[in-house]
Amino acid sequence: MTHTALAATATPEWLTVMRSMNGLVESPGDADNPKILAMRDTIALAYPEMATYCNEYQHDDTPWCGLAAAYAMTMAGIRPVFGPTDTDRFYWAQAWDDPSFGTKLDSPVLGCVVVLSRDGGGHVTFYESTSGSNYMCRGGNQSDSVNLSAQPISKVISLIWPNEAGPVPPADRRTLKNGMTGSDIESLQESLGLPADGEFGAITETQVKAFQAAAGLSADGVVGPQTWTAVDGLDIRMEAGSDGIDEAETAAIITMAKKSDIADYEWPGRGYPPPGYIPGMACTYALALKRLQAEVPDAISMAQAVTNSSTDALNVYKAEFANLDMDNSVDGVDTLRHLFVMMIGLGMRESSGKYCEGRDMSASNTSSDTCEAGLFQTSWNIRSTDPAIPMLMDEYVDDPNGFLDIFSEDVSPTSNNLNTYGTGQGATYQFLAKFSPAFAALVAGTGMRTRSNHWGPINRKEVTLNPDADKMLKEVETILEEGPEPEPEPEPGDVPEVALTTKGEVIVKVNGKVVS
Repeated sequence: MTHTALAATATPEWLTVMRSMNGLVESPGDADNPKILAMRDTIALAYPEMATYCNEYQHDDTPWCGLAAAYAMTMAGIRPVFGPTDTDRFYWAQAWDDPSFGTKLDSPVLGCVVVLSRDGGGHVTFYESTSGSNYMCRGGNQSDSVNLSAQPISKVISLIWPNEAGPVPPADRRTLKNGMTGSDIESLQESLGLPADGEFGAITETQVKAFQAAAGLSADGVVGPQTWTAVDGLDIRMEAGSDGIDEAETAAIITMAKKSDIADYEWPGRGYPPPGYIPGMACTYALALKRLQAEVPDAISMAQAVTNSSTDALNVYKAEFANLDMDNSVDGVDTLRHLFVMMIGLGMRESSGKYCEGRDMSASNTSSDTCEAGLFQTSWNIRSTDPAIPMLMDEYVDDPNGFLDIFSEDVSPTSNNLNTYGTGQGATYQFLAKFSPAFAALVAGTGMRTRSNHWGPINRKEVTLNPDADKMLKEVETILEEGPEPEPEPEPGDVPEVALTTKGEVIVKVNGKVVS
């Protein structure tokens, strides 16, 4: 599987088809471009009842905007407009303004059909964006080719959304940039995992640039139509996916972890962890256990018995684990748990438990692949250590859920934290490592088993192994094995009783005593 950027999934399929034909040009003179004529044949094959009508198109010097639109719709599985007469059918541009085909819109949305008045019967094309008094539209027979061109808004007859495409997506939103305020900025911040204050400042701009780089867009920090579409795609994947453990388990694990001794441990040289760090790592361990049970490659790699390799973190710390009676000689849960004990210490050493930590600003490694990011200050060049790591990238691009809401408790990101360096897969990794802390943990845990020298604190033996972390992680295992404890039933008499006096005053009693 190849890596894909965090690009949007909300682009209508028919617009994607039209984009794929960009640059298609009709042949000059009496010649015909066979690719244009092949559109006609494809429609006829898909809809045999349209074959006779399709065959009326013989030469590419005939206006073919309606043909291109019909072909794109056909390839997207949507029946083109086809009424009882020739002027009700797809070659005739204004025929697309038909309520049986689509819903009229008050404002444009990405990919909607744009029907325009023009000498000779009009023009039909697909909407991409707005530029001043023009709609930027992609379609066929625009200066004899498929391209993106400006169409005067004053010439628009109608904007149409195909009925077969389902509900109409949200209309175009305003372009956002630094210095602006509003509820749409709050929505943007929530989508990108930021504190939502409705103010587009330096932190929001930096995160927008990071997301744009991860999505393969131009990282200009301005939220226009393409970035909004990419954000919509991110929202769709977040809504469709999950963190990997159910809500009841998550709630029980968080409650247990917050009460654990390790939650209040003062780490040497790093102080106390953020309130969400230990609960976040506990939930990620639960996720790893489920992945091990499902025999997912990264979990198998993490849980394998200690090796003799000088770059296996469990071997590097073999004596330290032995002093704590933590045996890693057997594949399975114990070894996986002990690796997480070490990871908890490594995360505190590398980032003080802050999910959003960016690269070490004193370091010079700023290329896309070498720039460190996230809890464990891991860079994307770790991917070569285990085939499971590129697989993790593919998985989390598709479903970026990764306990961000837990790890981010009381942590305020800065612009330096959120900066992303370079482009391509490395940029996607940097964004995901901070947006999906569980992803960062699974990547680091997998890499620690084969390239522990990736981390300076491991090389220098600066990672603290705390037995209280092991104790807490064992409690995670118990919750998964036995299930969360049910909520206790209220004791009789402990339930407040609300009543009215004869004067209409409200009184509250507990155990028969008036408390207010």
